[in-house]
Amino acid sequence: MKKITFLLSLLLASAGVTASAQDAFVASSAPSNGSWASDTKWYKMSLSGNYLSAYDADVNGNVRAAATEAPTGAGAYWCIVADGENGYKLYNRAAGPNKVLGLSQSTTSDGFDGTRANFYAATTTSSATEVGTTFDISLMQDQTVIYKVKLKDSQNLYWNQRGGYLGYWNNGGAATTNGSKVRFYAVDEATVEADDNTNAETYKTALTEKLTAAESFVSDDKVGYYSQSAITAAQTVLNNSSSKAGDYYFATLDLQPNMPKAGVLYCIKSANTSFTEAKAIYHEGTTTKWGKYDVTNAAQYWSFTPWGRGYKLQTVDTKTYFNSSRSMSKTAGFVEIAWYAPNVVNIRVQAASTLHAEGHSGGSGVSGNIIDYQKTGFGKEAGPSSWTIVEATLDEAKQMRVSEEGTPEVYEGGLLVGTFDVRKAKAFNNNISSSATMADVLNLVNTDLPTSVTIDENKYYRLVCVSPKTGNKDANENLSDPTYTTLTRGTNNVVTAPFSKGNVDQIWKFEKTDGGYYLKNMNGNGYLNNVRAGDARAKLVGTPSDKFEIKEGSISTQKALHVVGEHDKQCLFAENHPNEPQKGDPYAVCGWYDFNNRPDYSNGAWAWKLVEADDIEVALNLVESKSYATAYLPFGVSAVDGASAYVGALNADKTAIDMKGVSGVPANTGFVLVGNGSKATLTIGDAAAIEGENALTGTNTGVTFADATPRANYLVFGVNNDKVGFYTPSNSVPAIPANKAYINASALNSNAVALNFGGNVTSINAATLINGENNAPIYDLSGRRVWAPVKGGLYIQNGKKIIK
Repeated sequence: MKKITFLLSLLLASAGVTASAQDAFVASSAPSNGSWASDTKWYKMSLSGNYLSAYDADVNGNVRAAATEAPTGAGAYWCIVADGENGYKLYNRAAGPNKVLGLSQSTTSDGFDGTRANFYAATTTSSATEVGTTFDISLMQDQTVIYKVKLKDSQNLYWNQRGGYLGYWNNGGAATTNGSKVRFYAVDEATVEADDNTNAETYKTALTEKLTAAESFVSDDKVGYYSQSAITAAQTVLNNSSSKAGDYYFATLDLQPNMPKAGVLYCIKSANTSFTEAKAIYHEGTTTKWGKYDVTNAAQYWSFTPWGRGYKLQTVDTKTYFNSSRSMSKTAGFVEIAWYAPNVVNIRVQAASTLHAEGHSGGSGVSGNIIDYQKTGFGKEAGPSSWTIVEATLDEAKQMRVSEEGTPEVYEGGLLVGTFDVRKAKAFNNNISSSATMADVLNLVNTDLPTSVTIDENKYYRLVCVSPKTGNKDANENLSDPTYTTLTRGTNNVVTAPFSKGNVDQIWKFEKTDGGYYLKNMNGNGYLNNVRAGDARAKLVGTPSDKFEIKEGSISTQKALHVVGEHDKQCLFAENHPNEPQKGDPYAVCGWYDFNNRPDYSNGAWAWKLVEADDIEVALNLVESKSYATAYLPFGVSAVDGASAYVGALNADKTAIDMKGVSGVPANTGFVLVGNGSKATLTIGDAAAIEGENALTGTNTGVTFADATPRANYLVFGVNNDKVGFYTPSNSVPAIPANKAYINASALNSNAVALNFGGNVTSINAATLINGENNAPIYDLSGRRVWAPVKGGLYIQNGKKIIK
């Protein structure tokens, strides 16, 4: 055993690694004034058995974790500096005393991580969302020489081998997995100093060649060109006689062309010199394509948004992202670019191979799909895998057009969120050509596009479930009614009910908040909440805690509403149960999602059509030659079809209302509708304030008469002896229905008020109203609720048989 130990010591010593390599590391003092501290201790370092070296990096300097053999050169040596009580920082000999190792974070999914390790100024503030430079280093459980490294103050951002790179794995299991095992191997100072100039001539030659090429592409503005300051900095290192291998190496990495900037429009043209005409990347739907460069094609314009050490690459027309080499999605993939040559770039998505023009046919190809393919390696591909990123000019961008072809999908006349929006397409095409500046172009891109209908905080919506749950039964074994599809304010809970343009309880508004939307019911003036699985049933609350994100599925017009922060299980779900008194109202909604089977968000009882609510319908009641109704709504009415709208003030003796016709009615204002048919259609929109007094008020939620709300305080609209007017309700009238107008009678001496239409006064006597406007539910003779009764049919309402 002693002989084996001695031989091991000799082997370690021959590599500059001491026999105490497996002991705990010793922290060093921080460098100062550009020099290493006198007590600096150097180590080689491995992750999951793979050595880490600044020299083992990709073309962008991102540190790999794939070398099984111990590296040489200054890039192999690390020192660990204690940052007070704030953890540790890691310096590299080749990177020098002014830079530290940092990890940037973009995505942290188990399948792929867009985290990359690189070197940053030592003064960089450590961050979980930007660049992490300060770490906790501790022994793994039951280990004496194997460590785990975690971003300081993070919960689970552990170092891990991710696709051959050093990155984060955001998972508690990373604390014990092999992929997170870190070891330190002590190296003596003499060995480190002797290695400072290993490969110096190789790195110096590489810097010289890159500088020579860059000097032919100098511009402070153009993407792919080199700024003069970058060239000067590299030349300074090359001219410095004291520069070492690491200086040349990092000067070469730092000599990068100008990168794409956020808030700028770009086209991505092919750099394949075999093509006889200009080609560019574009998309058709969700498929990535290449073809003839066409400045009128909006699908050929892109924006780059920095994301960690990479980008999100988004097309301007549909606002979708490169999600993989071959497909577009609402979810961004991690995009990296590497310069093959000045002004020539390789692009890859999710660390796959380089974007490649499939079907190029040696330059004779006309168009085809984008695929991931490479022969030599990322940053080394020419021909059909090479591209040029070109900033669009104002003249080019003004020629951009989007298609106006397409049939918008509607539900009961309302546009669906996610369908083609010809309104925005036409507006964009009409306005883009007159843009005076690129700022004008960008404003249009952000306001008139995308050309699919999107959620608008200024609009109202009805939510219709695609496929409510089936199989539930009531106490009499009757199956649930499949027509109960539409999200509705119920008595105690939020429920589903048959779609009805006359039901204001079905109108909602999306209010934007951080990370999602609150969903407000306009009639109840409350917010959808308590969307949970199990026995919970959704309800309205005054102060919301549930906020929703819109989940996309395979069908653009059918979406799920997921409760933010509640994982995939909590999606708004149409339980469709006709009888569950222990849980809530019949047909109450809840939260659920089949997390294990992961079905499509566009199908099932969690999939909803979000329908723009542009109008409502109000049923009119025929009285002799005219039809009447009142209304009181939580939103404005900008136009009325099928009737005329009236407001009015009480006359001097308060026996009649002097009616005044109006073209629109603001929110929460009582008004009377007079027409000749069976219904009026009211367009939802802004309306000017009513001039003068208006004696009509009303209720959005209904008024149930009781001791606290005596009938004598109200005059309600109705018919008495074939005469319309406002009357004191009798004991047979239990309530004022929701969204109806009334007169506050507490200050009146009369129990009846007539309507004065320009001198034509409805003749009424003091009376008590037996039957007022009635919104009470209507049922057929089997006890099933009826939302659209047929004229002449026999029904039950308020416990009595009626004929409609």
